[in-house]
Amino acid sequence: MFFIIFEEIYYNMTKKDEIIQLFNSLPGDERNKVLKELNTQTTLDTMFIEDAPIVCCPHCDSKLFIKNGRRGDLQKYKCKSCCKVFTSRTGTSLHRLQKINKFEAYKALMLKGYFTIQQMATQIGISTQTAFDWRHKILSGVSGSDCNDKFEGITEIDDIWFLYSQKGRKGLGFSRKRGGSKRAGDNDFQAKLLITSDRNKTTDMSVVRIGRLNKSDIQRKISGRFSNESTLVSDKHRSISSFAKSEELKHVSFKASEHSAGGEFHVQNINGMASRLKGIINHTLRGVSTKYLQSYANWYKLNLKKMGTFEVDTLMTKNKKVTDLHENREAIYKWFIENFSKRTYRCPVKRTFLSKLEPEMIAKLGFI
Repeated sequence: MFFIIFEEIYYNMTKKDEIIQLFNSLPGDERNKVLKELNTQTTLDTMFIEDAPIVCCPHCDSKLFIKNGRRGDLQKYKCKSCCKVFTSRTGTSLHRLQKINKFEAYKALMLKGYFTIQQMATQIGISTQTAFDWRHKILSGVSGSDCNDKFEGITEIDDIWFLYSQKGRKGLGFSRKRGGSKRAGDNDFQAKLLITSDRNKTTDMSVVRIGRLNKSDIQRKISGRFSNESTLVSDKHRSISSFAKSEELKHVSFKASEHSAGGEFHVQNINGMASRLKGIINHTLRGVSTKYLQSYANWYKLNLKKMGTFEVDTLMTKNKKVTDLHENREAIYKWFIENFSKRTYRCPVKRTFLSKLEPEMIAKLGFI
């Protein structure tokens, strides 16, 4: 019944909003059935990405461009300023993608739960390298999508620790090359993920540094994102107290051992998030490299919001920096290690790409 209605609207492309609204109203199982049936005719990403308005050239941001033939079902354009050819997919998660049907199935699987690279590759029928690339292209496509959302009312904040890991990095000549120190307490081998969340579920998860958290780390990620009525709740961390003072925020703090300041002033919501995220990363996924820790935090936040396929598609088509992020991930990681840790950058990966960003652009993108 749903597919008959969907099919009738589909052939009238002027009713795109109705298609989106109808598809979003379907339960998860029905969505997957519709996707499988439509894959035999066309793919959903083509249906909407083709219609996405092209405002400027993704290479130089110029608004002077003309049509320049077609590449299959995609319209090509040529920029009059930089003379480069592009499509609506250029720079997005779908840039140079060939196995569209399998990519859609892969994306749907990521929204269902958390699986290792090998499990994803086996279920979809692709290589482990392709499974790895697709995972980080999707997660890069949704990163930073809500970085301007305001925190309202009572807002909890805390940092969670992950042992510094170089999992997958070849050529390291010292022991315990997949991790760092086992020493207890706050030390220079702990990667810090800052979690900030209000009671309306506006949430920010940002990897800020390896080592002890300081005020500048918090300012770099969430400064200016609080409403006038916000109340910051945390344990008695000096850097958080200093940040709250600089932002002129009401701050309620308590001893970490007490877990609460009484009543509604607690951080149990983000403690629950932290517990589930640690379980996913350390057990389900068997540990992840610090280089990709932010991506996995994005994955958790994506499923936390219970976003549907269309919402994810919309985010991925809007983000034209995915290719830059993906192809320069090693350079961004090196910048992060050199500027926000006391670790030493060693054994760069041998895999290289043609796209290389300037140092100032890498700093602008940051560790996202």
